[in-house]
Amino acid sequence: MIPEAVARLRQRLGIPVDPGRRGPVRLDRFFEEMTHPRVSHFALPDLTRGAVAAHLGGEGIEGADLGDPAERLDGFVFFAGAAAWAYVSVGRDNPLVRRRFSAAHELGHVVLHRDSIGRFRADKAVLEAGEADDQMEREANRFAAELLMPADVCAARADELTAEYGACPRGVLEYRLAAELLVSGEAIRYRLNGLGVGND
Repeated sequence: MIPEAVARLRQRLGIPVDPGRRGPVRLDRFFEEMTHPRVSHFALPDLTRGAVAAHLGGEGIEGADLGDPAERLDGFVFFAGAAAWAYVSVGRDNPLVRRRFSAAHELGHVVLHRDSIGRFRADKAVLEAGEADDQMEREANRFAAELLMPADVCAARADELTAEYGACPRGVLEYRLAAELLVSGEAIRYRLNGLGVGND
């Protein structure tokens, strides 16, 4: 279900997977190309519910009751208007790889759960590896993994290692892919284990 949802999104936005292209997935392109709903992405220092409410107030969205203003978050998605806009926020004080995963996770909520989450979703902790307790969180995590670490790219880099060295040690593959795709070692390790790519 999740790989198909990511494939449909890529097709709709005209952003196919290119295993021959080096570098991270251009996450900004997904946000720029989303039109239904439009998606605005921003990184706030010290991401809290209060910081999100203040940012939304600056965007002209006043009076949104988002809960305890002091609660720290990893990510937040807010829908404004009849599915016209989605605001995705992540903590700017987190490392880049963490912000990228959280942003892709929140985009997953926009794509997969728009009709289920009401006006907003606040994520206190976004797990890059392992299984979250909540089904929507698991699905958003899988969406982020599929989007940022495409199976075809992982397989292509494994094939390159195997062709060059006659083996594909998973640790080497993890290191190379984490650097290339701008994801954490923990996230790529979990992804490769799930795909069964690389040799232990």
